[in-house]
Amino acid sequence: MEPISEEEKQELRAILSSFYGNGALSWRMTKRSFELFGELISKTRQCDSAMNWVPRSFFVGNALNWAKKQVRQTIVRHFRKDENKHYLLCMRGAALAMKTRFFIAQN
Repeated sequence: MEPISEEEKQELRAILSSFYGNGALSWRMTKRSFELFGELISKTRQCDSAMNWVPRSFFVGNALNWAKKQVRQTIVRHFRKDENKHYLLCMRGAALAMKTRFFIAQN
């Protein structure tokens, strides 16, 4: 594996700082940090897949029509599979669960 450039390290710090605050801007980035980031994306994709099946808010009106619409939209969300879009809730949840591991990876 080739060495990690300073630019790549800065980019990862910037991404992590959006989850962990400005303190992450001073973290030491290692190969393990990049491996953990890959794991974070993987966990986010699992959550995203599950979120696609969650019904959206109910609006006052015909409940049967709402249910039909939810089923159609759920199927569309499931098969669309836009790999570059993630639910913010999923990203934050996975990041929170992995914070200690990122902190330990500095050493």
